[in-house]
Amino acid sequence: MDRAAYEKARALEKAGKAEEALRAFREAGAVEDVARLLAAARRYREAGEALFGSLGVRPAQAGQLEPSLKRRALSAAIWLSKGGETQVSVELFVALGERQRAVETLQRAGDQIGAARLMAGERPEGAPSLLAQPKQVAVGGAPTNVLAAQKLESAGKLDLAFDAYVQLRRYADAARVAKRMGRSADAAQLYADAGLPLEAAESYLDAGDTGKALDNLVRVPREDPRYRAAAVSAVKLASGLNALGFQLEHFVGAFVGKGPQDDVETEAFYLLARLYLRHDFAENAKEALQKIESRSPGYRDVSELLASLTAQSRATPMVAAAVLGDAAHHHRKALPRLPDLDDLPAVDSPGTLAPATVMRRATLEPAELADGGSASAQESFAPGVTIAGRYRLEEKIGQGGMAIVFRARDLELEEDVALKVFTFRTTSDTAVARFKQELKLSRQLVHPNIIRLYDIGLHAAHRYISMELLRGESLKERMRRPMPFSEAIGYLVQACRGLQAAHDAGVIHRDVKPDNFFVTDAGVLKVMDFGIAKHHATPGVTVAGSIAGTPQYMSPEQIGNFSAVTHATDLYALGVCAYELFTGAPPFTHPELVPLLMMHVNESPEAPRKKNPAVPEDLERVILRLLAKDPSRRFPSCSALADELTRLQSP
Repeated sequence: MDRAAYEKARALEKAGKAEEALRAFREAGAVEDVARLLAAARRYREAGEALFGSLGVRPAQAGQLEPSLKRRALSAAIWLSKGGETQVSVELFVALGERQRAVETLQRAGDQIGAARLMAGERPEGAPSLLAQPKQVAVGGAPTNVLAAQKLESAGKLDLAFDAYVQLRRYADAARVAKRMGRSADAAQLYADAGLPLEAAESYLDAGDTGKALDNLVRVPREDPRYRAAAVSAVKLASGLNALGFQLEHFVGAFVGKGPQDDVETEAFYLLARLYLRHDFAENAKEALQKIESRSPGYRDVSELLASLTAQSRATPMVAAAVLGDAAHHHRKALPRLPDLDDLPAVDSPGTLAPATVMRRATLEPAELADGGSASAQESFAPGVTIAGRYRLEEKIGQGGMAIVFRARDLELEEDVALKVFTFRTTSDTAVARFKQELKLSRQLVHPNIIRLYDIGLHAAHRYISMELLRGESLKERMRRPMPFSEAIGYLVQACRGLQAAHDAGVIHRDVKPDNFFVTDAGVLKVMDFGIAKHHATPGVTVAGSIAGTPQYMSPEQIGNFSAVTHATDLYALGVCAYELFTGAPPFTHPELVPLLMMHVNESPEAPRKKNPAVPEDLERVILRLLAKDPSRRFPSCSALADELTRLQSP
């Protein structure tokens, strides 16, 4: 393997450039990384092909491979099964001793007879898969090449032309021929394999598979000139299927942002708004309806729907009474004393990485809900339970005030995910608002330093989100051990990158703190929990009678007017995090809420070097600038802060 090419590919992946990273991994010969990226993009058949093609054996010979290659063959079988290549995946499963998986694959493909025969101990039967055939095979007694395939197609020998194109891996040509032969399902799969999702969607519609058609429509790139037409089709299909998920949300983001451009799109916006309403996402519906009203006043019942939604969503302002009302609760739960860090080593001092942590454990307090939602959720969601026929809960790995997090097995993709279960029932308006906020913002926040969300659902009256499973620990937990200067700076730079991506999308986090930064075993920091984030164009989620945010990290302006904050409030909170990172404690602490808030408003923080003389003077100036009471005196952006921190990190 070309090591330099591999490191380049990894850098591209970390930068969020998936297609460039995929090409680079191919060039580096990193087959398993190629398959991983393809699978993440739902290009399952291609992922399986990449792995299987690297083995150099027929499926029946997979059991003779060495252990590491057997594992690769098993992964190939899983992805090929997911990609619809049933025959070769079954042969691989059987050869690897995974007969039960082979049976399940046949059952999912609708081959109940084949599954029964396999359960009875018979060998798998069926026509040999094209994937299982040698790559250089003659068609019709002549060597295969593009010219020969084109001649066969022109002569009307479509079956032979189809076989030739498939062997040449010219999937778009093979799909075109399959369509001419009336084999719409084959054409759809081949178009998908060729990276032509719109054509794949059209063929799936011809085959009557609306679900797969929708899956492919949402893969049409935004830069494709047919994107808006694809968005209209996707909305119509989703409306008919009553299907709403993160993929659709991500896909329609640019479509909704620009507003309807013609009558056809106006109707699509209306269908989308109705879809949001059926799934109880009022803010999303309101956004779509406002776009319609702006272009086509009086359209259908849009005015009435908007009036109703406005009346329902009128937020209660955060006033002094709310602050004081929360003080008693805060007093009962006095802030814990944070352990001091050892002095940081000098910039050029060598450091050692902390030992890897398998998984973050549940250390937060259980939910305190008057309706007993937490207990109910724990009864409905427990290890061993399978949710929505897809997610098998393995263990509880975290719990907070509004959600429980489980490690779960995605039985479709055969991989572990994190399942965040909201402990409220669907009647809890404030908690539902938090859930809806995460869904709405998820379509805009795709970045290597932001946790990735996959799917949403409802089970036993509780909403849940599936997301990438992060192995490691929170930054707060990492801070409990001595940390090299360069490592701490590196985490702050990554936090800046993730938050800048959010700010670029018009989103302010409003609850930046070490507990909401997760550090993976690979050293990648992920920004988490956008549950109270604010979008520039929409009202924030405010909890009447309580403080939305974490008092130790709240900016002065956030205390005075929570709903009107700008990105500068996240920069202030980053300053608090930096202060804590390099001194061992936040700049302001107090056992009571109101005095603590007033310290943020009125008092100047003690210079970090007084608490830890090892802090460089330039870094101290950066931290104090971030903690300026006047937002205009802080850094202009997280990018500017990241650049300055990077400069400090350089020798």
